[in-house]
Amino acid sequence: MGPDPAYHTDSPEYEPKHREVYHDHNDCPDGKRIEKRHRKDGKGGKERCKECIRLG
Repeated sequence: MGPDPAYHTDSPEYEPKHREVYHDHNDCPDGKRIEKRHRKDGKGGKERCKECIRLG
């Protein structure tokens, strides 16, 4: 699969390491852990997830 529109979360239900990055790859295991109801559109001023970088 390929790139997704960027999304992030600020929800306290997730560890800080998940709240400090944005995701843009639909195969990212960390991104998949974020429930759709907790996703916010865009990058949110955060760095790109290292796993998303690795996936391309």
